[in-house]
Amino acid sequence: MKIVFLNTWNGEIKDGITEFIRNQALDTDIFCFQEVYPEMRQLARSILSDYEEFYAYKEISGDDFTQATYVNKKIKVIETGEVLDAQTDCGLGVNIKITFGNKIIQICNFHGCCQPGDKLDTPARLRQSIGLIEYFKDKKGLKIIGGDFNMLPDTESIRMFANNGYRDLIREFDVKTTRNRVAWEMYPNNPQYHADYIFLSPEIRMKNFSVVNNEVSDHLPLILEIEE
Repeated sequence: MKIVFLNTWNGEIKDGITEFIRNQALDTDIFCFQEVYPEMRQLARSILSDYEEFYAYKEISGDDFTQATYVNKKIKVIETGEVLDAQTDCGLGVNIKITFGNKIIQICNFHGCCQPGDKLDTPARLRQSIGLIEYFKDKKGLKIIGGDFNMLPDTESIRMFANNGYRDLIREFDVKTTRNRVAWEMYPNNPQYHADYIFLSPEIRMKNFSVVNNEVSDHLPLILEIEE
């Protein structure tokens, strides 16, 4: 199974992201997109006609979250849900529960709070990570949590996933950046190199993981392949 995580930047680079999605759709089972406002949602739907869309929206003070998960219709989705949707100072997750071979997998498409822009720990961000971990603590099946967390790697908000038994693929593969020139040129005085992560429960048999160095958004796509 192949899963793509990407903050789409609402399709600001339309030609690039259109080509990227079309190419990836040849063998991708699930797309987990963040920043899917109406323009991007329309574009994704037009390309991914063989996929079922699971969309969620949430607005909090100074921030909002629009994300969509697209699942190839050949995959059986057992259950869906929104994570932290009732929290007024945390981000939002879209969770799907699917069958994969004889396994059950929970896949969460998450977008964390963007403020403050230093991407460091705050009480709200710590509660956000604790809330995510607690949500999945008693969930049946394997777990994949990924997306744009708006956090730097050496924060407690990120470290606590590994401390709770998850594999942090960004750290494990020593990924130098999940951003690109597009982002750095917008914020030349604050060139942050990380925002996006994938966390796996240890039982998952990973086949491949890559961060694609392209410019289809101001974030880089994270691509995960797992085995049955």
